[in-house]
Amino acid sequence: MEKTGRQIELNNRGMTLIELMIAITMSFIIVTAATMFIGNAQKSYQNASESVNLQMEAQILMEQLGTWIMEGNRITADASGLTIYDIPRKTATPLPSGVIYDEQASKRVIWIADGKLYMKIFTNIADPDADTLSVTADDAKEENCIGLYVTGFIPAIDAANPAKVNLKLQLEQGSQKYEVENEIVVRNQIV
Repeated sequence: MEKTGRQIELNNRGMTLIELMIAITMSFIIVTAATMFIGNAQKSYQNASESVNLQMEAQILMEQLGTWIMEGNRITADASGLTIYDIPRKTATPLPSGVIYDEQASKRVIWIADGKLYMKIFTNIADPDADTLSVTADDAKEENCIGLYVTGFIPAIDAANPAKVNLKLQLEQGSQKYEVENEIVVRNQIV
């Protein structure tokens, strides 16, 4: 089949200005939608990552606090934080050969300041009942930091059973918040 001159002329005419504007507009819509999709995916990933970080931080902190509480034998809690004493027990039973009895007590003080959880150890406490050692604002430094993103730390002793310590941690990072509670029982409580 042979094409006439008019048919050949119609096929070679190219794109009109309107067709070009429609193509550019459609391309702009597609690129904008793709950019928004990628931005939303990145934001979702960041939120999920922050949420996982908070959950891991809270679980690690709660596990470590639980270990210290279970190993301690006198626990005090108030609005300023948590104090865990390790007081050596005196025994009439002879110690095995080579074992030295350490009669000095120690304590861990755990508190919150500026969105971080801190812990300081005091050693060589001769009389825990007369202990006046406490933390100061200068103790809130990186070497004493045990947890980041902590916006709430609420320790409480169960009034009905003083061997039970209730802990509540609140953490916040970016737009994510996480809260965890736990009840820990002191193994070797000294009253």
